[in-house]
Amino acid sequence: MNILASVFEKKGLDTFLVKITRKGDIVYATGKTAEFLNSSGIDAVSTSSLSGFDELLGGRVKTLVPSIFAGILSKRDAKSNDEMKALKFPLFDMVISNLYPFQDASRTGDLGAMIENIDIGGISLIRAAAKNYAHVTVITAPEEYNWVSQIIEQNGSVPLKTREELAVKAFAVAAQYDMEIYNSLTQKLLPEKRMENLFLSFQNGIRLRYGENPDQEAFMYHGTDGLGIPNAFQMSGKELSYNNILDSNAAYETAIEFEDPTVIIVKHLTPCGVASSGKLSEAYGNAFAADPESAYGFVMASNMEIDHDTASLIAKNFAEVVVAPSYSKEAFEILRKRKNLRILRANFTPDSSMRIRSVSGGILTQTPLRPMPIQPELKTTARASPDAMEDLIFAWKVVAHSRSNAIVLAKSRMVTGTGSGQTSRVRALKIAGELAGKKAEGSVLASDAYFPFSDSVEEARRLGIAAIIQPGGSIRDEEVIKKCEEYSIPLYFTGKRVFLH
Repeated sequence: MNILASVFEKKGLDTFLVKITRKGDIVYATGKTAEFLNSSGIDAVSTSSLSGFDELLGGRVKTLVPSIFAGILSKRDAKSNDEMKALKFPLFDMVISNLYPFQDASRTGDLGAMIENIDIGGISLIRAAAKNYAHVTVITAPEEYNWVSQIIEQNGSVPLKTREELAVKAFAVAAQYDMEIYNSLTQKLLPEKRMENLFLSFQNGIRLRYGENPDQEAFMYHGTDGLGIPNAFQMSGKELSYNNILDSNAAYETAIEFEDPTVIIVKHLTPCGVASSGKLSEAYGNAFAADPESAYGFVMASNMEIDHDTASLIAKNFAEVVVAPSYSKEAFEILRKRKNLRILRANFTPDSSMRIRSVSGGILTQTPLRPMPIQPELKTTARASPDAMEDLIFAWKVVAHSRSNAIVLAKSRMVTGTGSGQTSRVRALKIAGELAGKKAEGSVLASDAYFPFSDSVEEARRLGIAAIIQPGGSIRDEEVIKKCEEYSIPLYFTGKRVFLH
């Protein structure tokens, strides 16, 4: 067996070659790969013996010669074999190559580093070997070494089915690499055209049980930044469903908005219970109390480590998913006893990547919704108390993550009532008031868009609302302001709409 090795990441290569090589096998390797192997006690022949030259241009040219690529691409038929013998070129049975770390270089923002980390020879070796999978095994990652060595040990060689699988993986590596280069260089060199072409790369796709409904197929793919629910670590519980993932994401993205201990309870993509407190267990209790009827079978997120007391309260209710940055040992032991409860540990770093949504015939993209920071502008003579102002900011963060049209009522950093997903804003307010009941009295009100009419102010007065925060921007703003002035209800404009469709 003739093996060609040209790798940036050398870890494990020596051990792998010791396992798979036999007497008579020849290992060819490029510059530093050959140095590494020879220093590890493996006899590696330099590819310069095939190319006729040492590495050129500081290593930019090493393998791009017919004597190497012919040995990879040969069809192994009689005509090809005669040609190869006449040229005295070796046939390669395995190509091992991994690429310069372009993605790492792109994160530095250094254009020079990015250019130097665009792999040319390596990507060409991978594509050539993958194209000729009928005769050549291509290995593109150290993670494949153990698997391939076991297959060789069991079969004496690499079966066609395995070569096919490795080839497909290799083309995925090549495609992702090219997408990373295009996306990064466009952002760096032609930022005004960065969205002219959109290439997306997501990995490790897994089939879900089904989609929103049992007759729909569904899959989940992972990004490469380690953020969000797809990259969370599931510590316990049964498989996540499509709807679990959507609801978990809604809870997670809402929780990120808060700094104090906060619990978000979500049903059907909308927060139905949210509370902040000095203690996480109190925040959970208040969030659950906001709408205990809706909270049956809920998904929740905490922006703080789940402790013993909070876990004890969660375990008393029917929860589908719990998301948090960490769990105390005692809390995890309590929660894991609920065998069907999915326990997720997630990275709570905000994700600044574009949001993508599919529509028939295409996709839409937009930057993430960021409800903060804001500088609320007082529009009335009446002014909110410091506590009410704190509640207004709290309610504003929640309404930004509620489905439009949305109204959120809150008091003492606790949601008292929500109305979301309505076609009428005043109807959303009436629903929020109905859910709040007596708790509406003294609550503040947040609206995700402007009041188109003063009827919402009339309803707010009836409910006993203490203050209102909304974006403003209606042609009837003066009418709304006048009505709030009449009823001495403090009114604040944010100048920012937070629709969530």
